[in-house]
Amino acid sequence: MSETAKPPMMRRRMRIVLFASLALNLVIVGLVVGVIANGGPPSRADHRDRDPVMPYTRAFDEKQRRNLRDAYRSSFAPRPGSGKPDLVAGYRQAVDVLRAEPFDAAQLNAVVGQQKAHSDRRQKTGQDILTNFLAAMSPEERKAYADRLEVEIERMSSRQKRWHKD
Repeated sequence: MSETAKPPMMRRRMRIVLFASLALNLVIVGLVVGVIANGGPPSRADHRDRDPVMPYTRAFDEKQRRNLRDAYRSSFAPRPGSGKPDLVAGYRQAVDVLRAEPFDAAQLNAVVGQQKAHSDRRQKTGQDILTNFLAAMSPEERKAYADRLEVEIERMSSRQKRWHKD
């Protein structure tokens, strides 16, 4: 009598690898289905619209945007004798405070407050540059700009309605 040869049992490691691969594939499929079910990933434009100044800057034509950007950047150029500003110094201070024992919440609050004050100054400078830029336009240029701004506002409104359906 001949015995039927049993196929060798799959090694335990191989079963674990196959199970892990199947689980990973199911997770990926679940993520993709979830994103599709929620209307797809948000576009880059949707992320940019969170900044309240974006409709204003997007309403400029390309040359105007470039000029405005150059004026903004040059306003933050280091002044002679002031040294180069270290934009990450506040973050480094925050890291030092976070690592210190005992933790000093008031000191961290002061560091973050200084960063916010710096950010507020930059924002105010940007607002002034924008206002001065618009004031320097002719009435016709401002009217054309207002028309483009109105289009940007409508785009923003339609995206807002699409993403905030109740």
